[in-house]
Amino acid sequence: MKTKVIAFVTLAILLMLWATPAYGQDVPPLPHAFYGTVKINDSPAPVGTQVEARGEGVRASIEGNPIVTIAAGVYGSPDPMGPKLVVQGNILDGATLTFYVNGVQVGQTAAWHSGEVTKLDLTATIEGPPPAPPVPPAPPGGGGGGGGRDTTPPVISDVAVSNITKTSADVGWKTDEDSDSQVEYWSSPSTLTLLDTEMVIKHLVHLAELAPGSTYYFRVRSADVASNLAVSEEHTFTTLVKAAAFTSSRLSISPSEVYIGETVTISVVIANTGDGAGSYGVSLKINGKVEATKEITLNAGASKEVTFTAAKDVAGSYSVEVDGLSGSFAVKGKPAPPPPPPTVPPPVIPPAPAINWPLIWGIVGGVVVVGIIIFLVARRRGA
Repeated sequence: MKTKVIAFVTLAILLMLWATPAYGQDVPPLPHAFYGTVKINDSPAPVGTQVEARGEGVRASIEGNPIVTIAAGVYGSPDPMGPKLVVQGNILDGATLTFYVNGVQVGQTAAWHSGEVTKLDLTATIEGPPPAPPVPPAPPGGGGGGGGRDTTPPVISDVAVSNITKTSADVGWKTDEDSDSQVEYWSSPSTLTLLDTEMVIKHLVHLAELAPGSTYYFRVRSADVASNLAVSEEHTFTTLVKAAAFTSSRLSISPSEVYIGETVTISVVIANTGDGAGSYGVSLKINGKVEATKEITLNAGASKEVTFTAAKDVAGSYSVEVDGLSGSFAVKGKPAPPPPPPTVPPPVIPPAPAINWPLIWGIVGGVVVVGIIIFLVARRRGA
């Protein structure tokens, strides 16, 4: 019994000695995880956008780095159990990490710290059509026989556009295995159709609410049941355009009655209801005869008032027609001028009578003589 105890203790000591080097090794550092929003050209990044972290010692092309957005404008998740961009490797604490969106470096950076979880919002500026999200490389050891994980994306072929109208089109393609269907298209900015999760090899996606007469760029996207994503090359199509179409309205004739030789103003509003710019000739007819024509050019959706003037030297009623709209105006003869008012002769003023100076002086002399006589008589009586 004593021998068995000694043997057991000896074995335990040997196991501890053998294990000591393993426990003495450095514990690998915990990764630094990131999540947040992601924008491309100030718009939420579409589903399928790839986000990647790089830096000295960072392990690339591993699970968690890069990751692909599964919701527009968001990468990773704040949920402790949700997916995140996981940055790990032989990295010095505080080392600077750079970030890439669809292979384009963004302006945001971060310092690496083991075990931390950081919310970091990313904004990428990508000139021209947005690049296709790179397909993450297959991790080593996948594929082949033996029941390994499927890491091969579907093969896309026979991409074609059909049923093109002014505002819609159908995009079809084939894959070599069952996979889902989605189209990324843009004139500006990029738009993703809703993901059709039905697994098929013949794909058809309907694009609606397109702009007439516009060129669209697109890529088709399919992922198999193992989430291996394939993205096609860039293709284009152009929606149909409705030619310029013109309508007339609001015919105006002013004044509706004039005298011979006076001017009548005739106007009408012309509008372009088509989808493209165009020129249009507007004619004025009076009593069925073309009097004048004007040509205008209007952009789609624009309108303009066109004005004519006319004067007639014969009294009567005149019919007017402009681009299918009709009206009339009347011309009257000028009335005879009123007779001039009668001339009233000026009043006759008689000439002033001539002064009879001898008579006046005779009267004055008589008055003086009478006065003298009265004076003398009065004096004598007083004596």
